[in-house]
Amino acid sequence: MAADDLTGNYPADRPKPGPAERGGYLTDALAFDADFFGISPREARNLDPQHRLLLEVAWEAFEDAAIPPETVAGSAGVYVGITGQDHRSWAEEDPSPSWLIGNGHCFAAGRLAHTLGLGGPALAIDTACSSSLVAIHQAARALTAGDCDVALAGGVNLILGPRSTMDISRTSALSPDGRCRPFDASANGFVRGEGCGMLILKRLPDAERDGDRVLGVIEGVGINHDGNSTGFTAPDVDAQRRLIESVLATSGRTCSDVGYLEAHGTGTALGDPIELSAAAEALGGNRTWHVGSVKSVIGHTEAAAGVLGLLKVLLVLEHSTVPPQGGFGKLNPRIEERGGFVVPRSAVPLDAAAGRLAAVSSFGMSGTNAHALLSGPVPAARRVEPTDGFLVSAHTDEALRALADRYAAALPDDDAAFAAFASTVTRGRTRLRKAVWAKAGTPAQAREALRALAAGVPDARVQPLTDDDALPEPHPGRMVVTVPGYPWQRRPFSLQPLS
Repeated sequence: MAADDLTGNYPADRPKPGPAERGGYLTDALAFDADFFGISPREARNLDPQHRLLLEVAWEAFEDAAIPPETVAGSAGVYVGITGQDHRSWAEEDPSPSWLIGNGHCFAAGRLAHTLGLGGPALAIDTACSSSLVAIHQAARALTAGDCDVALAGGVNLILGPRSTMDISRTSALSPDGRCRPFDASANGFVRGEGCGMLILKRLPDAERDGDRVLGVIEGVGINHDGNSTGFTAPDVDAQRRLIESVLATSGRTCSDVGYLEAHGTGTALGDPIELSAAAEALGGNRTWHVGSVKSVIGHTEAAAGVLGLLKVLLVLEHSTVPPQGGFGKLNPRIEERGGFVVPRSAVPLDAAAGRLAAVSSFGMSGTNAHALLSGPVPAARRVEPTDGFLVSAHTDEALRALADRYAAALPDDDAAFAAFASTVTRGRTRLRKAVWAKAGTPAQAREALRALAAGVPDARVQPLTDDDALPEPHPGRMVVTVPGYPWQRRPFSLQPLS
């Protein structure tokens, strides 16, 4: 298991970002499948690429959860962490209504709710770097209170111009050599990063009742503020310690249950020592536990940092393995070695003796802190019966062929796994405009039918469906497995205003 550095130079298709060119940038971040979401090219161009990315990633989240959005329309809420405003500098030359509703943060959440037909609360949250974990906190609280039965929660960050990077560089927080080394003696700041992550949250009893695939359980989550600390933007050790202790207390857990902490870990001279001092006080003891930060790999994704850290925690729990910390050689001498924490230089097992739970912290420059405690996947109890076919659907013929090709490549050979695959794609995905029923009772038959569909070759096993056609048979049972996602038909949109 490697701790690769995935940062690189700023994409050539965008204007220079200012004084710091190196970062964790997404490829094709300006491209978008506007037609899929019924958005005109002009409106799409005026739409903040962060909003566009949220639409696609939210759709992927529902597909991965095998929950068609229309099945939870009236009871689902939206909670989005978003802070970046770079796109305003490009869009403000076009003062049309589509500019206004394409760039305000509130419209990021509102557009998700409108486009996906979700009738629960829809909130955009800006607490700087802790925004997405605060959004997850708000979503969890809403589920507990009964404000919604399903929540779409996460965050997004794109770097679309030089202004924000120039502003951050004035704080001396950016690494001058373009490397983020959390906890290391040579740490000299962070590099900026881009990303988007969205989660589908449900109350655990509801998820188990519905046969959902549960990737992890939020045992506890909390937020607080630094209050009147030594400086408005300076982290506060007491506030961070109190938050971790509060989450442990409300979840009914103790520090000995926690084997891994995904730290905020930005690699700054002030932040890392304060964070590990607070964590050592709250989680320490006569034991060994591990700490890491994904920012050495993808950079500091700011508003999206919390949700991406949480996604890493889910992987740690799924594989019961803590990956090595990238960019780490020797502990920062300002960090006091106490409380039993270890920064791993190689992959280590998440040992039950050291605690099988994992936590994630996210701290905002505004002073708002968030912390969550998670346990691992919950095995699904349901199984499905053998099938005679499955649904394949997409927005266009081109996408339908591309999806068939993806399905054919990922199709399992085992009969039971094939039945679960058929259940997932039939019951767990929205039926789109171009739909076919692939009549197949075995993996081999399914693969042949899918390859014919992908090649555009007529095949008796591939039966086109109209909007009025019901599925040939109700699909028995429900079991969710991982299958390929939707093949977006993206077109590029520049950062130049539409004339």
